[in-house]
Amino acid sequence: MKYRTFKAQGLIIGSGAIEAANRHVIQQRMKLSAQRWTIKGAQQIANLRTLNKSNQWEKLIEITSMAA
Repeated sequence: MKYRTFKAQGLIIGSGAIEAANRHVIQQRMKLSAQRWTIKGAQQIANLRTLNKSNQWEKLIEITSMAA
């Protein structure tokens, strides 16, 4: 991996931030009591939560309205 290049671009290169994001974005929703997930359903929820947490929800609305 090109650590210097990525760090110069302001990208996160440490695993701690990634693990924290996983806990916050994915596990917080997926590990609620008495929930069961199919792989497809879990992936769809993960995609939606990722869009929401990265402030790209409006982009999703725009894409889906164009497809309709």
